[in-house]
Formats: sequence, structure tokens, C-alpha cells
Amino acid sequence: MNLLQPLYRGLPIVIITMMAGVGLAKKYLKYATPMYESTSKIKLADIHEGVPNSNLFKDFDVFVNTTKISAEVELLKSKVLVRKMLEHLDLRISVYRVGEIHKTELYNQAPFIVQASIDNARWYNRPFAIQIASDSLVTLQAPTGDIFHTTLNHVLSVKGATFLLQRNQVLLQQRPGLPVNDRYECIVHAEDKLVNSVIDGLDIMAVDKDVPVLRISYKSAVPQKSADVVNALAATYIADYIEQKYKSADTTEQFLTKQLDTFSHKLSTSEGDIESYRNRKRIINIRQETETDLRKIADLKKQLASVQMSLNAMDSLNHYISLGKDHFLDLAPNFEAFTDLLSTELVKKIKELQRDKHDLLVKYTPEHEKVKVIDDKLNDIFSYLQESVQNTGRSLHIQYTDLENTINESEKVFIGLPEREKNMTILERNFSMNESIYRFLHGKKTEAEIAKAATLSFHRIISEGEVPEKPVSPNYTIITVLAAILGIAAGVVLIYLVHSLKAKVNNEDTIQRLSATPLSAAVPLCRKAEQRITFFRKWAVELELKKQLLPGTVICISSFKALEGKHYIASALHQAIATLHEKVLLIQAGETVTGMLQNPEGWCRYLREQQLQYDIVIIVNFPVHAHASSLVLMSAATSNLFVLDSRRTPQRCITEADVLKQQLQIPAMQFVLNRAGYTPSLLVQLKNYLLQLVQKIRR
Repeated sequence: MNLLQPLYRGLPIVIITMMAGVGLAKKYLKYATPMYESTSKIKLADIHEGVPNSNLFKDFDVFVNTTKISAEVELLKSKVLVRKMLEHLDLRISVYRVGEIHKTELYNQAPFIVQASIDNARWYNRPFAIQIASDSLVTLQAPTGDIFHTTLNHVLSVKGATFLLQRNQVLLQQRPGLPVNDRYECIVHAEDKLVNSVIDGLDIMAVDKDVPVLRISYKSAVPQKSADVVNALAATYIADYIEQKYKSADTTEQFLTKQLDTFSHKLSTSEGDIESYRNRKRIINIRQETETDLRKIADLKKQLASVQMSLNAMDSLNHYISLGKDHFLDLAPNFEAFTDLLSTELVKKIKELQRDKHDLLVKYTPEHEKVKVIDDKLNDIFSYLQESVQNTGRSLHIQYTDLENTINESEKVFIGLPEREKNMTILERNFSMNESIYRFLHGKKTEAEIAKAATLSFHRIISEGEVPEKPVSPNYTIITVLAAILGIAAGVVLIYLVHSLKAKVNNEDTIQRLSATPLSAAVPLCRKAEQRITFFRKWAVELELKKQLLPGTVICISSFKALEGKHYIASALHQAIATLHEKVLLIQAGETVTGMLQNPEGWCRYLREQQLQYDIVIIVNFPVHAHASSLVLMSAATSNLFVLDSRRTPQRCITEADVLKQQLQIPAMQFVLNRAGYTPSLLVQLKNYLLQLVQKIRR
């Protein structure tokens, strides 16, 4: 509560500072230039979702990758894109209508059209003052102070610049009451600074990190300008995307065409190499030819094995017949070797002749003519048979040799086969590789041609910038509320600053905190006599109970200055003590006392005499800062009451009083706080001050 007392007392100051803050805010808002903001939104293409992911359109833009929103944001804020946008939106020249306090930009609303050609770079970004009178007379003041005169629709040459001001007939017809005669200002912007100023006004950000939607906002003092800038930038972004896509597709197509020509030649060369190698090596199909040759050799080997078996049988038969020539009748040749009819008939004939001979030997001797005829026949047939066997063996041997030679010749085909296969594989691999690359490049060329022909963009403007009706800054409500809050804060700070600088004895806590000297009483401001009498009687009783009003007591009431309330306290305390003791003397320090103090012994003798006559003696001391004799009165008293005023006594006086007490050994000193708890309103004080001033004037 003690901390809040200064705030309560200074509440009028808080109200005044708050009203001043609100007034200043309204004054600022009255002349502040409002800023308008327009917003446009672009949905970025995503090849994994939406229309670009459909089978019909997914190959139309083969150069689209997964969207990186941050990269697109930087692209939209790039100087390259802003320069392209400024080619379609003329912001190079700004015209302002100049008023007494501030100026207003006339974006496409000026009654005249300015065309300027700047040759000297120092004229860029510098204001040219223009004044039009009589609807056609033009006075132009250069930044250097030079003044030039001309009329509308006439060229004006300035040092390093040329201007042409033409009447804006279209606007004047739409707005017949638009004033022409006025003061204006024209600024021709340099390209770099114009680009930077546009970028500074842009606010480009993603709606959400996972949603490929960009929000483009631009602030301007002209509502139409803010909408035109965001719409032009969005359209330029889409057009630039299509242009870059077309250039990329065209460049890729040209590159692929050159590569196709190169690999077409390589493919033709590979085909010629394979054809030449096949002709040179007489190759049709190595695998088929190899299988045919292997099958042929296998058949020949089967025939060779069969001939070998027949040849062995013939040799065995010939050897068998040769061993059994003399007893042919006992022979039993292997008929597997005689598969022809002639051999079978010969064997049958031999067997018949052998039977006939056996029959004749029954009758005749071996030397008989008939027996010898049969033997001759047998020998002839046997010789023929033996010769036939030998001829058959020789024929089989020749056949065997021929088969061996044929097999050897057939096996010579496989000599060098791995090398031919390797070379053929290399040639076919080169051909296959060139063919694959050619097919790949041809497919990519087709895709590039599709992308080049499809001059469309899957980026979409989903929200165009509209002309704003309400400004976004300054915010009248927030600024007014903030000004009121700052005014209140300033008032509170001022109150506590003044309170701390004044550093008065405000309450009992201040005395108890800064001094060990006890506080006898905290005297409130008593506006009524009953309150005053009640308080001081209560205080007198407390002093009586504390045995501080014994007979012969001398109470000295002191203060540092005259207006701190010691006379009021002494008078009221005198009346209260008088109700407890019959004899109470009140001595006012004045000229009489001053004369006595010139002889200290006489003052002490006078004081002892009064103590004998009165029970209690109360002395109202001189101001301590103004009169040196006041210390003598305090030293001679038996009890000292040092008065401190809560509104007038500085806090440092508490410490000074303690120092006096210690240095002069002032007996039984206690503090009395006058007007304790009194926190008068500033308005009341101001009223009192004015009343005092009026009274002085009347006097």
C-alpha cells in the first residue's frame, strides 16, 4: 500500500500522460501514410500428385523434379524475375501530389503522363518539383534548384535529362472534376534501386512446409499498385517457367539431334563391320553351323565305328578261313559277316559239294576221278570266297580310311572357333550398345519434342491479388491502445521518478528503516477539531503511561524548518496534557528566549524556576537549520520530540537528526511524524496553489 500511495496521488498525471499519448497517436495517424497489402497465391506443380501425375500429361514436362518450395521462394524474390516483371509493369517514374504536410503517390491517377529520358545518372532517384498553373503552364524545378518553364505536351530539356508531360485525356474524361493545377513531384527511379525497393516490399512465403502453395504479398501506399505488383509477379513467374521449360526442351532437342546423327553413323558402321566379318569368315550363324558340323561329325563317327566293326569281322573271317583251308568241311563261318545273297549261295554250294564228296567217298577212294572233280570245284569256290572276303576287307579298309579323313577334315572347322565367336560377340555387342543408345536418344528426343510442343505450365495461380479496401498499417486500434498504454507507463515512471527524487519522509516505515530512534507518534491530518482532540488526548495518555510526563518534565519540540508542524503539534499536545496536569507551560521560542540564551546560566536558572512552578514545560524550539540556539534548548530539555513532515521533510533529515543526537548527546529524543498517511491529490494541491496565488495578488 505504501508503494501504491504515490501512484494514487499522481493519478491525474497518469491520466494526463495517457491523454497526451492518445492525442499524439491520433495526430500521427492523421498524417501517417496508410499502407495497403494485396496477396496472390500460386500452387506449384508436383509430378507425384494431381494432373501432372496422370498418364496423359506426365510426359509433357519431362524436366519437372520434386518441388522444393524454398527454392521457388528464392526464385520469386530474385532480381532476375523482378526485372522481367517490371518490363510489363511501368514503375520507373513515380508522380506525387504534394500537400502542406505530406505527399500522396498518384499511381496511374495523375492528370498528366510523364515521359523522361535521363542521360546523367545523378538525376536518378532525385525529386523534380512540378507546378502546373492555368491547366497547361508547367514549372519544373530540378534538384539543383534550377527552374525551367514549359507547357503540357511539349518537350523540356534539362541538363542531362529530357521530360515530356502530356495531358492524361483518358483519366480526365473518366474523372472530369480531377484538379490539374497543383504542386507535384516526379522521381525517375534507377533500375537497380527500383528492383531493390520492390523486393523490400515483397513478402513471399509458403503456406505450409508440406503444401506446395506460395503466398505473394506486397505493401504499397497505393491499393491498385499493390494488387498490380503481385498479379504481375505471379504472371511473370508462370511465363518465365514456360519460357525456361521451352528453352530447356529446345536445347535438349538440339543436343539429342546431334547425338542421334553421331550414333546413327556409329550404328551403320557397326552393321557394316558385322556384314564384312561374316562375308570374310563365311559365317551365317555360328551356333547353327557349329551344331550342324557337330551332328555331321557324330554321324561320320557312327559310320566309322560300323565300318570298323565290319572290317574286324572280315579280318577275323579271313583269318578263320585261311586256318581251315584244308578241312573246310569242319569250318562254321560267322554268317553275320555274309549278309549278301551271293555269299549265302556260295556257302550253300560248298555244303552241297561237301555232301556229294562225302557220298562219293563211300564208294570211291579220294583219288577217284569224281572225287577229284568235286575237290576241284570246292577249291574254285573256296578261292572265290576267300578272294571275295579279302576284297570286302580291302573295300572296308578304304571306306574306313575315307571316313577318318572326312572326320579329320570336319574337325578342322572348329579350329579358331573361340576367336571367331569372340570377335563376333564384340561386333554384336558394339552393335547392340549403339542400337540401345540410339533407341534411348530417339525416345528422349520424342519426349523433348512433346515437352517443347506442350507450352503449358502445371503451376497455377489459384488466387489473384485484389485491390485492398482497408490499410494494413498503421493499425489505428493497436497504435491508439499502445499509445494509451505507453502514456500510462510514462506517467507511472514519471510519478515514481519524481517520488524518488523528492525522497520525502512519507510514512512510519521510512523512519523505522533509516533510523534506530524510536517514533513517538504518527500525527494524522485532522480536518475536524474532534478528531484532533481525540488523537492528542490518546497520545498524552500514552506518554503518561510510559512515565514520560513526570512532574518537572521539560519537552522540547523541534524541527529542521519552520513549516513542518511543530507549532500545531505543540499547541495541541499542550491542550491534551492540560487535561491530565493542572499546571502546563507552553514556551514559544522567540526574541525573549533568544535574549535569555545569550546567558546560558540565566536560561537554566529560568528553566528551573518554571519547573518548580509547573508540572510540565513544553518548549517550541527554533528551526534547527535556521537558528544555532535551537541546539541549546534541545540539550537543556529532559525529553525531545523531533517533528518530521511526511510531505515536506526530506529523508536525509532523518540521518541528520540521528547525527545531532549522537554528537550532542541530546537526551530522550523521539521522532514525531506529522501528517502521517496524508497523500493529497495533485489537483487539490494545484487548487490550493492557485488560491494562494490569488490571495497574494489581491494583497
